[in-house]
Amino acid sequence: IYSFMLCVEVMKQQDEISDAEWQFFLRGASSLEKVGVRKFTLRNFSTEFVIVSLGKQFVENPPVDLANLYNDMSPSTPLIFILSTGSDPMGAFQRFAKERGFESISLGQGQGPIAEKMILEALKSGQWVFLQNCHLAVSWMLAMEDWILIHDTSIHKDFRLFLSSMPTKVFPVTVLQNSVKVTNEPPKGLRANMRRAFTEISTSFFEDHVLGRQWRKMTFGICFFHAIIQERKKFGPLGWNIRYEFNDSDRECALLNLNLYCKDGIIPWDALIYITGEITYGGRVTDAWDQRCLRTILKSFFSPQTLEPDYSFSTSGIYYAPETDQLEDYKKYIESLPIIDDPEVFGMHENANLAFQRQETMTLISTILDVNPRSSAQHGAKSNDEIVCELAESILLKLPGKRAQTETNNVRIFVSILYENDRLNSLTTVLGQETDRFNNLLRLLRKAIAGLVVMSEEMDRIYTSFLNNQVPTHWSNSAYPSLKPLASWVKDLTLRTSFIQTWITLGQPKSFWISGFFFPQGFLTGVLQNHARNYNLPIDELNFRFKLPEPEDGVLVHGMFMDSCRWDDDNMVIEDALPRVMNAMLPIVHFEPQRNYVPEPSLYHAPLYKTSVRAGTLSTTGHSTNFVVTVMIPSSRPSDYWISKASALLCQLDD
Repeated sequence: IYSFMLCVEVMKQQDEISDAEWQFFLRGASSLEKVGVRKFTLRNFSTEFVIVSLGKQFVENPPVDLANLYNDMSPSTPLIFILSTGSDPMGAFQRFAKERGFESISLGQGQGPIAEKMILEALKSGQWVFLQNCHLAVSWMLAMEDWILIHDTSIHKDFRLFLSSMPTKVFPVTVLQNSVKVTNEPPKGLRANMRRAFTEISTSFFEDHVLGRQWRKMTFGICFFHAIIQERKKFGPLGWNIRYEFNDSDRECALLNLNLYCKDGIIPWDALIYITGEITYGGRVTDAWDQRCLRTILKSFFSPQTLEPDYSFSTSGIYYAPETDQLEDYKKYIESLPIIDDPEVFGMHENANLAFQRQETMTLISTILDVNPRSSAQHGAKSNDEIVCELAESILLKLPGKRAQTETNNVRIFVSILYENDRLNSLTTVLGQETDRFNNLLRLLRKAIAGLVVMSEEMDRIYTSFLNNQVPTHWSNSAYPSLKPLASWVKDLTLRTSFIQTWITLGQPKSFWISGFFFPQGFLTGVLQNHARNYNLPIDELNFRFKLPEPEDGVLVHGMFMDSCRWDDDNMVIEDALPRVMNAMLPIVHFEPQRNYVPEPSLYHAPLYKTSVRAGTLSTTGHSTNFVVTVMIPSSRPSDYWISKASALLCQLDD
């Protein structure tokens, strides 16, 4: 923040900001002194900047009133709902149009002729038509507009056309120009999310039920669960590995199912939990670890224990289902909730807020870098061309030379080393594969820096990446997964190649640096394969057991970092992370193959990922390609405690 303020002062001296903006930054500096840097985030800073420069209306979402929007429509002027993740206008539209007859269809492959027939009939009868997901049939949109223009003189005066579409670059511009556009963003914060939910719940639905107060607590629990899983997305990978499109229709579906199954006054918890967790919400979740997290969260907000009188949704006791029977009392309680949500209500550590703020800051800075124009050197400073050339030369000096690359080919000598039973050492095969991958990457980098294998457009992208301290996409596509900036990435690459070179020249290490592998899954498979060959066991019956002593079988592994947790050396268990310590180091772990191994119930199943983004391409195994292996870690707490915190292990940090 102070560095940012210094830049602003320089801008003021060069007359690049107005007096009003300068006064805003002065107030920001004063706020820093009053509330402290820890609480004053870049998000607050940028929000205040927009208010001063443009006005408060640009940072607040105006309420969407379909009645007012309807006044701007006409039979030839449709209304387009621009969809955003977590928001579905269908429910609000149905309530608005319940007194009118309307037809709706979700577009997609083969739906065009059906929608065409529907529109042609509505043009004559004056019925309303709602075409959903138009981004799935953009080529058909122009034909649809032509039909409306052709029938312009014969359109029934009551005809109205409603469309919904995700943002897309190929949506016909003419349709956009001749329509009313509106977007309904999902509410931000638990309080805003709960307020919207209880605005849409009728008094009769909430108060007139045979289950009485139990019904009201279950309804509140479903709504709170929906708000929780929506707001977890702001924490990035700590919330969900993949950002799922949960929306208001999911909550409405869950409440309708709840009403259907409980209409006789009996609560079939097993059926309700399964339908809500595995179908209504779980049907959207594709990552196995996210599915585990969803089930764990659901137990905290929708289970028999939530109906107990003194039950609260958080350890602080701030969040709970009120012991009252009136809908208005629930709404008053919702309005009393904190505006800023503490991570503890999500079951997370306080460090989660730091991760969220850092993520927002990096997004803002990256955007500024992307739109920042290139400038020429002034006052004797180095030009961009000089900076890029020097950086390219320094990277080339740090990379292993051709001689080292040639020497790595000596790994083929090791392939001739056999076991006593005339079988190859699987780890030697792994070493050969890793050597080939790193050699291919090094050859690409040398040619790319020399400009021998890239087109001018690609060279321009590399040029821009160098200036922004980013790894060029052309390089990262051919390399291992990494989120490091360019300087750290080059240093990490030299360490990895040094690890492979040391293995070749000095033999198998006593402890393997798992972060140094191009493909760590192949290394772990090689360990299991060696054990299977040693003891003549079927490899598909082998799993890893994880412990700390010196191994007789298996391998020692180091280089893993802990995310949302730390290792307690005194009690030899996983523990809460220390404040402001984001990623603690995990000690050396013994990966010991075991036949038909069943882990102890007290162990926490911690996923090991290559990078902190966690998400990756879904592989045939059902896991993300970013996922490496599940590591069983001793814990003195229930596993649900760590699942809610999204505690995991990482092969490398972002920097």
